[in-house]
Amino acid sequence: MTGSHPSAPGVTPRPKAPPRRRALIIAAVILIVVCGGWGLWSVFAREEVPAKPVPAASAQGVRVSTVAAAPATLTQWLRVTGTVVARDEISIGTALQDQRVAAVLVDEGDRVVAGQVLARLETETLRAQARQAEAAVTRARAAIAQQQAVNVEAQANLQRILPLGRSGAVSEQQVDERRAQAGSSAAGLDVARAELAQAEAQLADARSQLSRAEIRAPAAGIISERTARIGALASGPDPLFRLIRAGQLELDGEVSELDLATIDVGRPVRVEVASVADAIEGRVRLIAPKVDPQSRLGRVRVSLPTDPDIRAGAFARGSILTGDAVAPVTVPRSAVTTNAQGGASVMVVAADGRASRRLVSTGRSDDYRIEIAQGLRAGERVVARATAFVRDGDRVPLAETRASAPTEAGR
Repeated sequence: MTGSHPSAPGVTPRPKAPPRRRALIIAAVILIVVCGGWGLWSVFAREEVPAKPVPAASAQGVRVSTVAAAPATLTQWLRVTGTVVARDEISIGTALQDQRVAAVLVDEGDRVVAGQVLARLETETLRAQARQAEAAVTRARAAIAQQQAVNVEAQANLQRILPLGRSGAVSEQQVDERRAQAGSSAAGLDVARAELAQAEAQLADARSQLSRAEIRAPAAGIISERTARIGALASGPDPLFRLIRAGQLELDGEVSELDLATIDVGRPVRVEVASVADAIEGRVRLIAPKVDPQSRLGRVRVSLPTDPDIRAGAFARGSILTGDAVAPVTVPRSAVTTNAQGGASVMVVAADGRASRRLVSTGRSDDYRIEIAQGLRAGERVVARATAFVRDGDRVPLAETRASAPTEAGR
């Protein structure tokens, strides 16, 4: 028997969903699953596939300054390094032995004049020796006076007896005795005079020794060193003072033997001293006549002006102008990169803006520009600053810049 069955008592029958609504629900579920899967795939694909690199200069939009290689007049300077020294340093000591320093009247850095007393030594022993010498001179003079009286009497006796001897009134023996007495008295007078001369020489030496107890400056200048100490013995291998005559200082520098021929005496020098803020002007005073056979360097002395800030022993650097030279191909010094091995390179920029590194050989230079001896032609453009973040092969927007310094000397 077919047909509908009656429902159980108390149960409400569940209505069936319409077929259209069921299809929409199934489509929505499928769409959600597809979208979720696409999102997950996009995330994982982005992590696995790296982004294509973009040239740094182009990505950042940096406009790189360039300059053209061009001829220029290079001002040539010869660099000299060395030490500030005294032009003439005088060692001051004493020849006195076993004398102690009683007083020191100057210190390092003091300016003194010629003849100024720098120190005094103890003088008790020297004064005693001088007094003894004076007494010896007094005795010698008294001995001469006495001997002169004896000599006068002996000569007078001889003159009186000579006529008597000729007349026969006295014997020849008596005459010879008086003649011997006169000669002996004359000789005694000569000895007394010699003793006086010796005593006077001893007195002069004693007074000279006493005067040396005052140590004086032999010339005007600056005390550069003081080793004298009160109570110490003055004699010894080291001088008591060192004096820079007239306070004149010089740069004692070294240059290569090839560069010696490019300078001459009297040429101006721009000197930079470690203890002085501004550069000072000096002049070449002396070029050493020989070269060190080991280092192949020659010595140059550059006179410096008087300046209280310049001190002996300070490091100094000098620049000597040797002339101008025309270089056919130059670029700013900032455009050249130097590696650890000493090789040089520049970043050349083509007409389409593509940069490429090129090895070059450098030549002469000055404070602003450097000569390119090989590897670059006049008119080619290079990145003005080697520190710009431009890599080999980058295409960069260009911004022309003028040279960083005059291309002609004196402009």
